[in-house]
Amino acid sequence: MRSNLRYKPTYKYFQKLRENIKGNEKLLNFKKKKWLNLIKRLTLSKPYLFFNHNVRQISRNAKPFKNLYRSQLAAKQRLNIYYGKSTNNQLKKLSRVSFIKSKLKSCKKSNSELFLNSLETRLATVLFRAHFVPSINTARQLITYGNVYVNNKKIYSCNFLLKSGDLIQVSKKLHSTIKNNILKSKMWPLIPLHLDINFKILSIYFLNNVDIVNLSGHFSFWLNVKNIVSFYKK
Repeated sequence: MRSNLRYKPTYKYFQKLRENIKGNEKLLNFKKKKWLNLIKRLTLSKPYLFFNHNVRQISRNAKPFKNLYRSQLAAKQRLNIYYGKSTNNQLKKLSRVSFIKSKLKSCKKSNSELFLNSLETRLATVLFRAHFVPSINTARQLITYGNVYVNNKKIYSCNFLLKSGDLIQVSKKLHSTIKNNILKSKMWPLIPLHLDINFKILSIYFLNNVDIVNLSGHFSFWLNVKNIVSFYKK
């Protein structure tokens, strides 16, 4: 029986893509030989240089369509791992919906902007952006166990889409854990402009003005949404 690729060890994808996509320090403590090249690249290279699959590790004699597919596939895999490994059908559906919305006369955003907006408006993603949790997978656990409220209503769906003006709150029994996560966060105090956070009462207001330019500094890898959207058009 074929194994589910969603549950494949995450660090193997890091080795294949040559990037620490989630910025996890645990990777730097691996001692096996297969991880040495990746650890050297992550520790010795300059922090502002990203591994660009459009330029590196591509043969000059390879066909242009093959190179294009390789770069699009790498961009899709990086974004999929970063947002918690969604299925291909889920990402295809988001891509189709964003494409249909972009064709409307009243819409002023591009297909790639709408695609990223659908990922950033998820409840699990917002909890991660607010530094309440160390990863999106941890945010999913909080939601499925009924510890997150939206407008005073308990939400169990990790892919719940937020709207402008929504109020997100977390169960009081987890406030001490969330405060520790905030203090340990590497990206603190970097907060996206589409969120208004009250760290005293641990509440989040969603403002719904997600912008790709404003989010570029919140990713630990080179983000190319256009490659991802074009990959799912096939």
